[in-house]
Parts: sequence; C-alpha cells; structure tokens
Amino acid sequence: MLQSCTTKKQMLYLQDLDKYSNSTLNYAATKIQPNDILKIDISDLNPLVAAPFNLPVSTSANGSVDLMKLSGYLVTPQGNVTLPILNEVSVAGMTPTMTEKKIKERLINEGYLVNPTVFVRVLNNKFTILGEVNSPGVIPFTEESISLLDAIGLARDLTYSAIRKDVKLIRELNGKRLVYHIDLTTASWMSNPDYRIRQNDVIVVTPNKLKVNSGGLIKDPIQLLGITASLLSLFLLFKLQ
Repeated sequence: MLQSCTTKKQMLYLQDLDKYSNSTLNYAATKIQPNDILKIDISDLNPLVAAPFNLPVSTSANGSVDLMKLSGYLVTPQGNVTLPILNEVSVAGMTPTMTEKKIKERLINEGYLVNPTVFVRVLNNKFTILGEVNSPGVIPFTEESISLLDAIGLARDLTYSAIRKDVKLIRELNGKRLVYHIDLTTASWMSNPDYRIRQNDVIVVTPNKLKVNSGGLIKDPIQLLGITASLLSLFLLFKLQ
C-alpha cells in the first residue's frame, strides 16, 4: 500500500528522453578553487634543466592518489600556489588548461626554459551526496567532472522514498553559493553544463511526505507487513482464549 502512494510519473527517470535524442552536448571546464590540491609537472627536452622546477617525488607516492595529495600543491584561500623558483602563482578561477598556459608563459618569458611542457591536474575531486540515496557520503572521482547520473550511480541510486522532481545541487563558485533544482523525471536538464558534477559539489535528495511523516519508524512495506502480522496474531490469540 505504501508503494502504491508513489506513482510511476514520480518514480521513472528521464521519461521524455527520446525528445532530446541527438541534442548538442555542452561542457564547461572546471575552475580551480581554494583548498584544491594540484599535481603540477614541468618537463623539458633536457630533464635536468626542468628538475629544479618540480618538487621531489617520493617513490612511495607512485600509483597512490592519497600519497600524491600529500606532495601536491595546496591552493591557498587567496587562490595561489607556490612553485619552486617561480614562487607564487595565482590560479584562482582558472581552469587546469589555463594554469598550464600561464606557468609555461612565465617559464619562457622569464628565461628559465625554452620549450617546456606543463601538466596540471586536480587531485582531490570529490562530491557529497546526502538524503534519500542508498549510499550517502563523500565520494571521490578522478575525472575533471562527471554527470549527475554518474554521481547517483556512485551512490547506488536513489531510494523509493526520494523526490525525483526536485534534486538539489549546491555549488560554491567565485565566492558565491549557487543552488540548482533538478527534475530527474525529464531529460531537459541533461544538456545544461551547469548540471555536471564538479569539485566540492553537494547533492541533496529530499524524502517524500510519506517518509517524513513516518519519522523513520517504518522503514519499508516489509517492516509494516511484519508489524501488522504480529498485531493480528496477538488479536487472534486473545480472541481464541
């Protein structure tokens, strides 16, 4: 009975998906934020010339993202990183590609290297998902950004009690907090680049009224059936006596 209170229209994802088939995909590059941890590698045709511009790399850090974070460059609240020889470099509001270009130009213009290669990557990409999902928590990812459906998949899908018509996406960008409301029952949001999950995003999935009113006392229909069967057994027991 509890499950019948939720209609198919409220439960199914992307009900008009065919309408948006072959639609153009738009991507927005992720910008570096304070407290990001960056991996910055500078190389040259002559490795000895480029070596002073890199931090010493521990052999134990090879292959371990967590250990690489400890030896990465932490972006300060002011949006800067401090590199060997170059000292402070402002990276706030820049994409990794823009940061690569900026460091490369400084190396060339200041006469340090002739033809350097610069690689920049954010190491601590993560998002937080709370509420009506099967596995809430803080979840890391290695891509620059992932889709909202990817994020829900990493959290092992929404529960039956989740409101799919109003999933909240909270993002801090350029010193402001933005809140997006997303209806997962339609596919209209899928082409919006703002709805791709980025570093430090928070996803909140609200429970439906039935779940809220139950106060968590009745977790699912099976539990309710068990309680009903127990009460019925007690009733019959007393009646037969």
